[in-house]
Amino acid sequence: MKVSNLRSMSEEELMDRHDSEMLSRSAHYNIYLDELRRREMVRQGERMEALTTSLNRFTRWLVWLTVLITISTIISVALTAWAVFSGA
Repeated sequence: MKVSNLRSMSEEELMDRHDSEMLSRSAHYNIYLDELRRREMVRQGERMEALTTSLNRFTRWLVWLTVLITISTIISVALTAWAVFSGA
């Protein structure tokens, strides 16, 4: 069977072909299971890529928040020191 034919089959067709061919084979022959596994790996890779993209956005947002908090803290310390030393 050609790879292009395997890739054009639905998952149900792959499972049915596998089951029917395994009934008549004594050797372990997994082209259909391998194709199903390959598809699952592709889907998993796509999910991981989407998760990585989301995490990258979240990380950038956390960096900006950290910078903002640091600047706010420095300003607060400076104002407090100014108030203490000016006798206010």
